[in-house]
Amino acid sequence: MKWSILIPMKEGKTASLIDYLEIIVKWRKFIIRNVIIVTAAAIIISLLLTQLFTATATILPPNPEQGAMLGILSMNVPSGLAGLARMGGVLPGLTTPSDLFAAIMKSDRIKGEIVKKFDLRNEFKTKTMIDAFEALDDITNIEITPEGIISVSVTYKDKYLATDIANSYIEELDKFNTETAMTVGKRYRIFIEQRLRENMDTLAQAEDDLKIFQEKYRTVALDVEIESAIKTIAGLKSQIILLEVKKGALSSSSQFANPYLHDINKELRELKKQLSKIEFGEKGKSEDEFGAGFSVPFSQLPEVSQKYVKLLRNVKVQEAIYELLTQQYEQAKIMELKDTPTVQILDRAAPPEKRSFPRRTRIVIVAFAFSLFFSVIAVFFIRYYKEKVRQDPTIVQKLNYFRSSIQKDISSIIKLFRRK
Repeated sequence: MKWSILIPMKEGKTASLIDYLEIIVKWRKFIIRNVIIVTAAAIIISLLLTQLFTATATILPPNPEQGAMLGILSMNVPSGLAGLARMGGVLPGLTTPSDLFAAIMKSDRIKGEIVKKFDLRNEFKTKTMIDAFEALDDITNIEITPEGIISVSVTYKDKYLATDIANSYIEELDKFNTETAMTVGKRYRIFIEQRLRENMDTLAQAEDDLKIFQEKYRTVALDVEIESAIKTIAGLKSQIILLEVKKGALSSSSQFANPYLHDINKELRELKKQLSKIEFGEKGKSEDEFGAGFSVPFSQLPEVSQKYVKLLRNVKVQEAIYELLTQQYEQAKIMELKDTPTVQILDRAAPPEKRSFPRRTRIVIVAFAFSLFFSVIAVFFIRYYKEKVRQDPTIVQKLNYFRSSIQKDISSIIKLFRRK
């Protein structure tokens, strides 16, 4: 409906701004009364609304040195975090390590500790733990900034309780990380320790075999390229063994299909492919050129040289494995005994000085603006009804019919209740 039709004008004449202002001035008391009533109601409602306070704590993203710990933590995450299977970064699909911390804080294990600590079932007046969890979720907001900083905000009517809950999320996260790292670190240390003992026996046997061969055939001269290849193979095999050790530790410790295994299997396939190229050559290439750039595969060396290379390679491989396993063993022992904080707190939550809800000024301004707008619109429609609609006998007849029908229905309902 165009605005011009709200004001009936003589034929050939259109309504001007002055005509509209004239109507507003004429109905100014109606408009002012409505605005005052609605605005006063908004003021009263805003005063009656329960005040809420928001306490926020923030922590820094895990530093690169914690990458190993996060990989180990992924072996023992609560079963409620099965969604972590889609993560990457440290876990496949994970944008940043901060996502793992946020997921842990949203777990039932952390929420359960907080509910018990502050007796939130009585505070929220809930009958079950699940209801308490839902109520806690309603007042909690955990977010991650593009920089990886994690913020925990709790909005509640008691600003001191909101502050304590926000800080407890971070405290429980640190407690969980420490306990898990120490527990899993012990299992990992035992696993590495067993593999290290096996490696020491294998290394001793390899050194004995090489010594016997050297005493029998004296010194066998090797090409510089072959020696380089042996070092390359030793490095590759040691990495393969280390990954297999990690894979075994993850497989034995995980309670569900650990997504970290996906990266390990992928890396293992690549390393084994490179190793095969050096040892046996690469299909589709000429005899004087293969895979890693070495001119002669080990499989084509003279028999004596081939035996010597295999023995020497076994020694070098076991030495490299021993070195890597020793490093991992020391890291596992440190993790087992580690009791230092795993979370770097940027800002602890403090009791907020101002309420976060209701925002009374905004409520009053919005109520004032809407009441003014709709009152003016109502004035124009009332004017249109009086000047145009009521002059049409057909419309007046229909309106009277509607009114009389409604009055009859109301009368029938009243009589029905009086009989009862």
